[in-house]
Amino acid sequence: MRLRTGLAILCLLVISVAMLTPGENFPEQTFQAEDKLVHLICFGTLSFLWCGVGIKRAEVRGVQGRLLINFIIFGIAAGVILETAQQFVPNRTFDYMDMIVNLIGGFSGLLAYFKIPTTRIGLD
Repeated sequence: MRLRTGLAILCLLVISVAMLTPGENFPEQTFQAEDKLVHLICFGTLSFLWCGVGIKRAEVRGVQGRLLINFIIFGIAAGVILETAQQFVPNRTFDYMDMIVNLIGGFSGLLAYFKIPTTRIGLD
């Protein structure tokens, strides 16, 4: 398994556990937008990692369908599904703003995938 795939799976698991943990287990926020910033970073990272799973950097132009499927599943659907599932977890709620920030993070991850040369950081 390539490093990118392992990191992508780990990132998805960590985000899923964090978002589906009952609310009383979390510390108080230190500043007002902390929750939104965490969502942005988490889903940006998730999208960035999953966009490249199964795709070599040199092949990006030729496999745009695969890239689009990876992005839709992990950059968009994961944020919507996990945020929606929170309404069934004790002391957690569904929040439209969190979902919007998840989607912005997903798009940010996609843009970062095209801008950051991942071969330099060892992810390809």
